[in-house]
Amino acid sequence: MRNVCITAGLCLTFLQGCGTSGQTEEAQTPGESIAVPAPPPPPPQEFRSRTDTVSAEQKAPGILKEDESGAPVLIRYLVQVGAFKDPMLADAAHSTAKQRFALTVLNDYNPLVGLYQIRIGFFDTKEEAQTFRDKIKKEFPEDYRDSWIVQIKQ
Repeated sequence: MRNVCITAGLCLTFLQGCGTSGQTEEAQTPGESIAVPAPPPPPPQEFRSRTDTVSAEQKAPGILKEDESGAPVLIRYLVQVGAFKDPMLADAAHSTAKQRFALTVLNDYNPLVGLYQIRIGFFDTKEEAQTFRDKIKKEFPEDYRDSWIVQIKQ
């Protein structure tokens, strides 16, 4: 019995040094986490917007007219520099014109006449087409002396 009392006394002494459960509760309650300071929030981002307004006046290409039914028709002009039955000759004339001029060059086959028609440009007025035709006839008289102006309706 004496051994039991000595053992109980030692246990009590040991337990007194460890503290009580009441003291532990004061320091931290169950389920509570230790608060770690949060990092400061990032500085607010500044958002800038700008609106650009562009006003433009669009010039309609060519000349707008009305056909018999009253529907609008766009009239444009081209300079035809050749008409060929042989596709190889047409291709050669087309390639040469593309190298010489910074304009649209068309190689159109017309089944009604059976010819490949080589045409340059899309001019808004007949006068612009005439000016271009005069220029190329002067620069390349042998190649374009028989060129003429073609009017197309779109």
